[in-house]
Amino acid sequence: MLVVIVGCERVRPLEQVDRSQLAVGKRITVRTDTVGADQHARLATFALVDADNSGDLPATVTVGGVLVDGDGHEAGTLRPESLWIPAHGRRTFALVDDRDGERPAAVAARVDVRGAIRPRHDPPVKIEQGHVWKDGDRVVATAMVVNTADRPCTAVVLAGFHDAAGAPLTRPFAVFPIGAKIERPARFVGPPGSTTGYIFIGKIRC
Repeated sequence: MLVVIVGCERVRPLEQVDRSQLAVGKRITVRTDTVGADQHARLATFALVDADNSGDLPATVTVGGVLVDGDGHEAGTLRPESLWIPAHGRRTFALVDDRDGERPAAVAARVDVRGAIRPRHDPPVKIEQGHVWKDGDRVVATAMVVNTADRPCTAVVLAGFHDAAGAPLTRPFAVFPIGAKIERPARFVGPPGSTTGYIFIGKIRC
């Protein structure tokens, strides 16, 4: 491994975000379904939950928790997930059982914010021109995925769909290879009963 040090300037430590600016949604949906894709696809229990950033700056937020059974006892641990949340924004988290297994006893989850930092830069891949419309008993979300970087990137593009009460229903995803300074259309169809939906960016590799 080659490490290059330029001058004597130290790397500025990441700023921790005040937890009072972050909130986990009260509606948590626990499901057992296929997670992952292709050769990594498997059945596992997971929890869908929203987190809000009420601050005036973006934050990279980590959410984690545990699955619980009907008596309130722990039925499994959820693998934490980190997502970039814009100022005054919301993101839908999908927390998967940490053993990638099915937890038939799990009926609910206890979820909280495990940490949050202030990102040094905005993500190079962005969502623009988002639109949502009703299609029968579900909604469809579309947007343009825009790579602002001077080099190709690969981005995980996700969608969050919710019912009329605001409960998260699904969080489908697709992997987008996207060239430098290129934009690509994205389209996701929500499940029956969905009334709102939006598209956002997960992990990015450039």
